Amino acid sequence: MNNSVAQKTTHAFNANNMQVAFSTKTDSELKLANFLFTMMGKPALVKIGGVATNMALKLGLPVKGLIRKTIYKHFCGGETVHEAQTIVARLAAAKVHTVLDYAAEAQTDEAGFDMVRDEILGNIALANKMKSFSYLSIKLTGIGHKDIFQKLHEKKPLTEQETQAYERTENRLDAVCKAVSAANLTLYIDAEESWMQDPMDELAEKMMFAYNTSRAVIFNTLQMYRVDRVVYLKACIERCKDAGVIAGIKIVRGAYLEKEQERARTYNYSCPVFTVKADTDKSFNQAIDICLENLDRAELCAATHNEFSTTYLTQRILNDKIGNHQQHIHFSQLYGMSDNLTFNLADAGFNASKYLPYGDVATAIPYLIRRAEENTSIAGQMSRELEMLQDELKRRQL
Repeated sequence: MNNSVAQKTTHAFNANNMQVAFSTKTDSELKLANFLFTMMGKPALVKIGGVATNMALKLGLPVKGLIRKTIYKHFCGGETVHEAQTIVARLAAAKVHTVLDYAAEAQTDEAGFDMVRDEILGNIALANKMKSFSYLSIKLTGIGHKDIFQKLHEKKPLTEQETQAYERTENRLDAVCKAVSAANLTLYIDAEESWMQDPMDELAEKMMFAYNTSRAVIFNTLQMYRVDRVVYLKACIERCKDAGVIAGIKIVRGAYLEKEQERARTYNYSCPVFTVKADTDKSFNQAIDICLENLDRAELCAATHNEFSTTYLTQRILNDKIGNHQQHIHFSQLYGMSDNLTFNLADAGFNASKYLPYGDVATAIPYLIRRAEENTSIAGQMSRELEMLQDELKRRQL
């Protein structure tokens, strides 16, 4: 699947067409989604469930089967990349791209880092052979020590051993980026906590300078709930312009709000994230505007479950007559969430994708717990998802 697709004919986006939104869901999948989102609408239950799940796995209790058939089935593509191909094909049939993510949370040793690199290299080879998906995602704490990233962020000197370890991390990332570029694919580098993000930004930009010469092969992710990201975005685009490369920019609202606020209180420093949601919303839409003003030197992926921001961007695309630059604008949502956005975007002719994690059930548990906890903290997200699911259940007379 080639990323440099021909210009699409687009029309007005309608997030409320439930028949399109749930066109790929079977009756049983719809009922499961309704059950899960009902449960996730209870924050205390989610918190207790996360603790209990981790404890059960540590004790070796037989809970994997239950997890696999419920929350895992809804949010993940399978335990192996080959299992995930079933979901990839189903999404492609609805004109929805896949961002494939190996759901291995932060590793702790060199063997683990090498394993993640090799898994992703295998996925690149598979994508190149099957032409079934074009996008992949990587977490830098999956291929390098988070403690070293934190030391670099704090501008503390590394020991010789740590320096060598960091060089291995950079080499792993470069190997992945080189393979992605050669296969004509795209790589999204995930953002992580603010106290280790600076060296990650530097690594992402280094890869952009090396591989984004004619298109955005490498995207860096900006969490727009951070108070400094608009300034960083402008500076990043200017640096890419000066280097003669395309800036790959993926914007999200942010995944670690409570953790960021709690750490700032604990260590008594200025909170790096907005404490008022309206400020994050404004920052996110500012980032959209900045990228649209620079489409000659930037590509944008708006990864959001926010209906207003999504509609705002589609209206800008249609009203501003962006033309050939439209192929430089992408939308993405997590698999298992906001189907009304993803499938209606694709139906309207926009570049839409689902972020699809896969991996061993036990390995994916931290990812799944984070998804559940994030959902409970998004104002109105649960009620909106439930309302849509229940409307579709009624439409199908289930």
